[in-house]
Order: sequence, then C-alpha cells, then structure tokens
Amino acid sequence: MGNLDDSQNRRFGQDKRVDSETNIDGNKWGSTKGVRSDRSRSKFNFQKSKRLYIKLALIFSVLVFAILSALLFKWDNNLIAEGVTISKVNVGNLTLDQAREAMDNEVNHLMDQTIELNVDQFSQQVKLGDLGLVVSAESALKDAYDASRKGSIPKWINSKMSSSKGINFDLTHKWDDDKLFQALNKNLEHLNKPAVDASFEITPQNKMVIKSEHVGQVIDTEDLISKIKEIDIFSPDPEINGKYKEQLPLVTAAQLEGQKITGLLASYTTRFDPTQTARSQNVRLAAMAMDKSIVKPGETLSFNKIVGERTVEAGYKDAYVIVNGQFVPGLAGGICQVSSTLYNTGLLANLPVTQRSNHDLAISYVPLGQDATVAYPDLDLKFNNDTGGYLLLRSKVSSNSITIELY
Repeated sequence: MGNLDDSQNRRFGQDKRVDSETNIDGNKWGSTKGVRSDRSRSKFNFQKSKRLYIKLALIFSVLVFAILSALLFKWDNNLIAEGVTISKVNVGNLTLDQAREAMDNEVNHLMDQTIELNVDQFSQQVKLGDLGLVVSAESALKDAYDASRKGSIPKWINSKMSSSKGINFDLTHKWDDDKLFQALNKNLEHLNKPAVDASFEITPQNKMVIKSEHVGQVIDTEDLISKIKEIDIFSPDPEINGKYKEQLPLVTAAQLEGQKITGLLASYTTRFDPTQTARSQNVRLAAMAMDKSIVKPGETLSFNKIVGERTVEAGYKDAYVIVNGQFVPGLAGGICQVSSTLYNTGLLANLPVTQRSNHDLAISYVPLGQDATVAYPDLDLKFNNDTGGYLLLRSKVSSNSITIELY
C-alpha cells in the first residue's frame, strides 16, 4: 500500500508540475523556453520598427533636399535661363526688359537691311522695313522667359538643364501687303508703259473717228512681290531682279469699229419762253451738261448722272417748279423740260425706259403723257442702251428752243 501511494503521489506531483507550466488555454507560459521566445520576438519587432523609421527619415530628408534644391534652382532673380537664344542672339541670364532691349536692336537691324531692286538697267536700294517687313520679338521673349518656369518641379529642373545646353526661339515676321505694293509702285511706277485703249473723236458731222490702241509694258508686280516674300530676312540676297510683262488694252479699234457711231437715231425739239430768264438759263445749263455725252453699249443712260446735282454754285436759279400739284418757286425750275425732251428722243430711238415719272400737272411743252420729271438724286430718267453700239448725245439750245439728238 505504501508503495502504491508513493507511486500515485509521484504521478500526481508530476501532473501538477505539468499543469503549473501550462495555462488554461494550453499555452506554456511558465517555462523558460516560452520566456526566451517572447524576448526574441520583441527584439525582432523593435529592430524592424527601427529600420522602418530610418528609411522614412531618409526618404523625408531626400524629399526636403530635393524641394530645397529645386526652389534654389528656380530662384533666379527673374532672369531668362542660361543658354537661351532668340534667333541666335543670346538672351540667357538677362531680365525680360534687358532681353527686350536687345531684341529691339535686332529687330531694327533686320528691318534696316537693304536689298537692290533691279529691272533691266534700273537699280534702286530699298530697306526691308520700307517694303513692308514687320518683325516681332514678343512671342519669342515670352517663350524664352517661360522656358524654365512651366510645369512641375522635375520639369523645371529638366528645362533648366536642357536650356543650359542651348535652346533657341525664333523671331516672327510678316509682310504688310498694302505697304509692299505701294512701295513698289513708288519706286518702279515710272518704268511702266501702260496700255493705251483705242479711242475716238466725234467730228462736227457727228461721226466717230477711231484711234488705234497700244499694247503696254509694265513691271510684273506679282512676281516681284512673291520673290520679296521669299527673302530670308536673317541672310537676304543682296539683290532681286524684276521683269516686265505685257499689258493688253481693254478697248481695241476692232471693238470700236463694231460699235461705232454711224448716224442719227432720233431727234426731238421743244420750245420755251425766253422772257422767263431764270428758267431759260436753267434749261441751257442742263442742256450744255448733256452735250457730247457718250453711253457705252449695254450701259444705262441716266439724266441725273449726266447732268449732276443742280446747285447755286453750278449757276442754277430759282424758277417755278411743280410741287404737290402746285407751281411754286424752286431751285433749277425748268430743267424738267430738258428731261422731257430727252424722254421723247429716247422713245423715238426705241430705247427701253427703265425709270420715268410724270408731273402732277399737265405741262405745255410736250403732249399729255409724254413728260418726264426729275429731282436729284432719286427721281431720275433712265434708258438702257441696247443698240449694241455707242450712243452720242447732242443738245442744241436756241433763243427759244432745245433740241436733243441721239447718234
């Protein structure tokens, strides 16, 4: 019995030792081996955290250094980056105002360059600026100043480094077409020999005598303008050669022969009271303005266009006119007798009437319904010249009559 009890007690004690080393969850916390494991794990975690903090500190330091470097790199006292040029002119390390002054000098230099215009034996030195060259540096100055100031910090750094190796911006230029054309005319117009159209004279017998045309020789301005616009303004050729071209007349003798005045088409006469001196003078002035007028084939014969505005300065006087069905004094009274005489002449010549108005009252110098009233500038008498030839107007005024003839 004693041995049995001892044996049980030993087993029981052993079981107690085992239980003392194992917690309720089955974890062995009471053993030396468990303590060593916890210490190792804690040490490992500490070292791992330490390495992380060191890495974060290094990254932060690098970022701060990069930002400070970039800011210092960008802080340049508003100077254009080193290595920047505009049309090969160095503007690096200059302020914008200094660069603009340098470019103004370059622009003036470019526009003051001269070329020699040659046409046959004639030669003329002309400045490019006088020919209409316009050079501008504003766009290039803006690009040069912004070359290292756009985008993110890495882009700033990259652009700074790139510009230090050399970056160029070009001046812009264009040609003022009007100024160029006028300059060429001013310098070369005296060399032109323009074409001469065929013409004619009217004989006392109202016949057309034709004079022949002449072919002209003028500077080929279009070709010269094209050559000038192709100039390399930074290295222009010293001279440009112009050439002549043939200029044909617009009207030839052959055309006039086919459209020439050959004889009288129609004539009409009206009479007036010579004792009405103011009215008679107005009739004579309007008739004189019409005499020897020419109307081209297909054009419109307009009384107001031929006679023009009736003014005191032109010599017209006050005489009776018809206004709203009544005779009242008015400037140039009586010229409606001239327009009415022309109207009847045109009817006899079978010309198409395109505009005509009658008076509010019956008048005595033409039959009823055959009058034509006019008032400058809108109330007009117009015919279309559909004869296929030229029309010649002749007007003759005697002491008491006016006759209008169409040839």
